[in-house]
Amino acid sequence: MSVVNRVLAALLALALLLGGLLAAAEIVLAQLDRPHWLVPHEQLSTWLRQRTFTEGLTRALLAGLVVLGLLLLLSALRRGKPRAITLPSATEGVHVTASRRGIERTLREVAGRTSGVESVKVKAARRRVKVKARIAARTPGDTQQQVGDVVVAKLDELGLAGTLRPKVRVESGGSR
Repeated sequence: MSVVNRVLAALLALALLLGGLLAAAEIVLAQLDRPHWLVPHEQLSTWLRQRTFTEGLTRALLAGLVVLGLLLLLSALRRGKPRAITLPSATEGVHVTASRRGIERTLREVAGRTSGVESVKVKAARRRVKVKARIAARTPGDTQQQVGDVVVAKLDELGLAGTLRPKVRVESGGSR
């Protein structure tokens, strides 16, 4: 589950919890013939009884709720980054995986050993690996080709050349 989905889920759960507690407190206050606490339910119920489904405001509110529900549903169903990437196995019946972070670390180390490279950032997704290398020189020269070659060679060594497509970008130190 991505960070955005976790934050959305936590906020939605908190809002539902607080709304439920507020509704329960308002119901108890109404049953005890006490004044409302936060929601003026008498005025709200009168206002709602006067509304019809043909009014523009009612339709706009309902359409907004449908769109919000669909957005929450799509964010929940969206596939995230895999935690582990399956590696090819030489032995029949043996399932071999490597963590996504482990593959990122391996590719970062390999790309960082290329001459002229100061720092490397690697992000592995389901089908693509993004490698961003920063070099000290003002002009990248053939560093991008060298970094790309070592990344492709390492992916080939791991048996992931057909599974993960590398996208290599080299930035010069003067491009900040």
